[in-house]
Amino acid sequence: MNVADPELERLVCQELRDAGFAVAPSRKPSDGGLSVWCDPERGVVVRWSVPSGDPSRHDTIRTAVRLALRTILGAAGFEVAEVAGRAELVVTAAGRPPRQDGAKPGLTTP
Repeated sequence: MNVADPELERLVCQELRDAGFAVAPSRKPSDGGLSVWCDPERGVVVRWSVPSGDPSRHDTIRTAVRLALRTILGAAGFEVAEVAGRAELVVTAAGRPPRQDGAKPGLTTP
């Protein structure tokens, strides 16, 4: 799969839905929340944003949600990178095959 593969986006969205997240179809939901989209130059972008207002009030929550997203996607075997200075994660490769013992693969580090 290339970095902007719609199938990769579908797999990421499915994994996040299976984990209980509501995935919005746009780049930035107007009321905050999770959004996922393909960026042809970077891969599948995952962003969690807060509702309107002062975003600095939500730094702790944003950090916790980003950690949860990265952990969920990493445990599913996706290659996940954090974007410095932005509230985004970028997924560049699909999950690895399951391990022989049935456990999910561990978190990847770019």
